[in-house]
Amino acid sequence: MAKHYYPTVFYFGEKNFIALVPDLQGCLTQGEDLSDAMFWIVDAMGTWLDGLDEKDYPKPSKPSELDLSDYPEGAIVNVIEFDTEKYFHTVRYAAKKAGLNIKQTADLLGAPYHTVQNWFNGTSRPIPWVERLVVEKIQNSI
Repeated sequence: MAKHYYPTVFYFGEKNFIALVPDLQGCLTQGEDLSDAMFWIVDAMGTWLDGLDEKDYPKPSKPSELDLSDYPEGAIVNVIEFDTEKYFHTVRYAAKKAGLNIKQTADLLGAPYHTVQNWFNGTSRPIPWVERLVVEKIQNSI
């Protein structure tokens, strides 16, 4: 498992910021602001790359190779890190694979709903050893 860096295009759409990864065809999302779009594009990347062997991940372009004339005025490029270890070994990912929503995950763990909700939306994470135990419990529930 490793870190991968993909140039990502951000621009303001009609109401929200749009984020898309040209090297991952169809990988896009939106957010209320730039920071929100940056958070959600990592999730979109994880969904796009899920199931691929890491050796089969598309090779990232160089940011300087992207032609921004294809995008609305004011579009910017930022390189986004996709860390397979952080993404594929999280409570949110394990619950998603198990088909559990926030409430079902909280019930399974006997954890407060708001704590699990914060884990799902990325505002907090359990400490690493607890996260490993939680992920293992979710995986064993399948």
